[in-house]
Amino acid sequence: MTASLVVGAISPEATRLAADRLGALLHGSRCGEVVRELAPPDPGGEDARLPARRKTSLLNFTSLLEIAAVESGRSHLGLDMAQADSPHETGIVSDLFVYASTVGQALEDLVRFFPVIQTGTSVRLVREHGMARFVYGIQDPSIADRLQDAAYTLGKVCRSLRRATGDAWFLERVTMGMKAPRSLQAYTLFFRAPVVFDAQATALCFPESLLAMPIRTADAARYARFCERMARSLPASEDPGLLEDALRAWMKHAARKWDATLEHAAADFGITPRTLQRRLKDLNISFLDLRAQVRMETARRMLVDSRLPVTRIAEQLGFSEPSAFTRAFRSYARQSPRAFRQAALAPV
Repeated sequence: MTASLVVGAISPEATRLAADRLGALLHGSRCGEVVRELAPPDPGGEDARLPARRKTSLLNFTSLLEIAAVESGRSHLGLDMAQADSPHETGIVSDLFVYASTVGQALEDLVRFFPVIQTGTSVRLVREHGMARFVYGIQDPSIADRLQDAAYTLGKVCRSLRRATGDAWFLERVTMGMKAPRSLQAYTLFFRAPVVFDAQATALCFPESLLAMPIRTADAARYARFCERMARSLPASEDPGLLEDALRAWMKHAARKWDATLEHAAADFGITPRTLQRRLKDLNISFLDLRAQVRMETARRMLVDSRLPVTRIAEQLGFSEPSAFTRAFRSYARQSPRAFRQAALAPV
């Protein structure tokens, strides 16, 4: 168990891009709540007066992707998201592979600027024995389910490289550091190469000679300006507010055990209970109060978005008796669960 706390984060821009892709892919499905939770406020819409959206914890992001994959029946949702990119899409990954002079330059600077998009991860470009590997790994120990995030990330990089080189760049193989899904066909078709699961690292593997391949749309002046802007955007320090977002995600998505203790959370986050307690104290957060709040927020969503009877919701939320749930919810919402559901579902 490490002594330091690593809480990964996703930038608002990357979160919005993922939410847009999910919204298009899952339109009409029962995953609307997942997309709404992932999507930040629209600066140009009704939420323009709200404060700028803060970063999202990596745990929250990866958990939502996994939930959407299960609820939508898209077992390879991460690949679908990567496939859904537009030729005219802008962003760090897209712009790097438009203006860089070579594949190697684009990948080296993607490694350098990756913290602008995402933290709590390790990204490397490794050269050895005539092969190059773009290696992607998550350092945040609280994240258990990593398949959809890894497929989305490697898929975006792969698509950008092919767009930049006109398919002249190719893969020898792809390695994934997680258990294999039921079917590998979608992965081999997408990457056009063998995909090996249960590997030591998650990586795109290709001949080292392809790093020298020129990018057709290279523009040295634009690339220099782009890199200057990215250098100014590199995060200087960790956002302390991410811990609360990550704990909320752990309580809602990862743990799903309403009797989970601070000791359970500390173990999943890879730190000692004393360290977690100290960090929460610095943020004026009570673990038990936060757990109770998240539990009631989950109850609100279940009352509105499901047809489960109140007794069943109480059971799923870990209450020993429906009466205990009713008392807790009445204290939180100032009305009973049934009254809240009736008011929420009443026609306007």
